[in-house]
Amino acid sequence: MPLFRSERGIGRGEIAESRIEAPFFAAFMVGCAILLLLAHLYFANNAVTIVLGISMVVFGTTVVRVDYGVYILVIAMLLSPEVFLGYAGDRPLNIRYDDVLIGVIFVGVLVKLSFEGKHALWRPSPVSVGIVAYYGVCCVSTLLALRANLPAWDKRSSFFVMLKMLEFYMVFVVVGDAIRTREEVRKQITLFLTVGLVICAYGLVTMRSGERVTAPFESMEGTEPNTLGGYLMLVMSTTIGLYVYAPTRKLKTLFASLTVLAFVPFLYTLSRASYIALLAAMTTAGIFGRKLVILAVVALILILSPVLMPKEIMDRVNYTFQRGAGEPLKVAGRDTGLQVDKSTHERIYIWRKVSFILHVAPWFGGGISWESVMDSQYARVILETGLFGLAAFLFLQWRLFRAAREAHRWSRDWLCRGIALGSVAGTIGVIVHAMGTISFLIIRIMEPYWFLIALTIVARSLAIEDYARRARAARMASAPAQDAGDNAPRLPEALAPSRQPGLVRTVQRQPG
Repeated sequence: MPLFRSERGIGRGEIAESRIEAPFFAAFMVGCAILLLLAHLYFANNAVTIVLGISMVVFGTTVVRVDYGVYILVIAMLLSPEVFLGYAGDRPLNIRYDDVLIGVIFVGVLVKLSFEGKHALWRPSPVSVGIVAYYGVCCVSTLLALRANLPAWDKRSSFFVMLKMLEFYMVFVVVGDAIRTREEVRKQITLFLTVGLVICAYGLVTMRSGERVTAPFESMEGTEPNTLGGYLMLVMSTTIGLYVYAPTRKLKTLFASLTVLAFVPFLYTLSRASYIALLAAMTTAGIFGRKLVILAVVALILILSPVLMPKEIMDRVNYTFQRGAGEPLKVAGRDTGLQVDKSTHERIYIWRKVSFILHVAPWFGGGISWESVMDSQYARVILETGLFGLAAFLFLQWRLFRAAREAHRWSRDWLCRGIALGSVAGTIGVIVHAMGTISFLIIRIMEPYWFLIALTIVARSLAIEDYARRARAARMASAPAQDAGDNAPRLPEALAPSRQPGLVRTVQRQPG
């Protein structure tokens, strides 16, 4: 019995699959056992042995069933621990296990594609050209910095940041290749929301400690509530999108309840950047989803926040502007008479460094990791990649928004349309969130975000396929009657090209 499911269309057809799979996996298991034994004897580190063992199991699972590999990845995004690998001098070497899993699953997908005989690495989408443009500018900027070999530039840090960015795009490619049907989209989003529910429960439990709420298995170097705030913003954007198009009252109640449940620990992250990002995301969902009730709830919460919000949240918001004990706020060299907290002052001060780099290296910046900027994604992009990098970065954001918007407009299925609306809102939320932190470089924000974008691209592809299928059916139905002259039936209004011109052009460009 073949290990692969025949309905997935796997196998090139020259040789029976069962004659290839059994020897392949037998050799794979023997090789894994030998490699695991040698690694255990060489490193003498139980953590490394466990990581390698689990990675081998995940790789084999992915080759057999790619969607199962994505399930594992979704769980690991927020629930994977860090693994201690030893020391590099006096500095501890720690790695998050989901970083390993992304590479393992990606290689598994490549092996799976070779079994299928496919040549395309990812689905055609408007996002792909944006990824290539921005990452290409990052590579050029880094190569220029490498040639200059300035002492202030850290080669090692640059390599790992570039690798981390590549991991995010690998998540996009893996999910886009693995998920192909509406049912698989439903299963993946269900697991995503289940993990989100676990994270919310963890946040509710840790609220009692009196500290700011963070995600589980945070870095040993310290916690970062801002990260959890960005993640919960994405979860709430998704649940609100699904709420808007849920077909039954039971489902609407479920998604509304998930949104409220996530909102409570979200507040106690005390992340001001996340607060503003959620406000932008919910406003976007209300406008594009044409739900006045969402806009009304947002406005009501803002108006009644002095009464409704706990003291800790109001103190955190009011902490931004201080009198007598803060840092003076200057704009264009002029004192505004206002004083802000140190964190806000750092977010403003970093733009002085941007002004300097624009005079020294305006076009390609100083290279990736030129400055360890943590307070603004846009300032960091300019410092690292200059004006060309900023243009490519904004172009990528536009492509992300455009793809999500097209999936939202073109989808007829409520699930796909809800996910797409959530991605539209989440994209705007991340763009706003990036004004106060390096959102596009934070693993626990970007991995879920690119996962949702990949599902949105799948929904967009399903909408295109559905439109093309209905158009073909309409042409076939009208073809026999064309000889009848004026009595021939017209194309149904729902399929009329004038209703969705962008979709028509996209379908016409599809191969075949």
